Amino acid sequence: MNLRLVHAILIVLSAALAVLFGLWCLSLYGREDGTTTLVAAIVSFVISFGLIVYDSWFLRKTRTLQ
Repeated sequence: MNLRLVHAILIVLSAALAVLFGLWCLSLYGREDGTTTLVAAIVSFVISFGLIVYDSWFLRKTRTLQ
């Protein structure tokens, strides 16, 4: 496994972790009334989207590397 693939896998796992954290925050928001957990969920979904965009950019940029 080369470094490019390891980096791409770690970014995808980080995005998945951010989604799971966002879902956990939404479940907390459903049980309690607090805007902090809703804001944390939204921020984690935005970060996850940003990580996916970054990963696709990184894979395109390093496509020619072996």
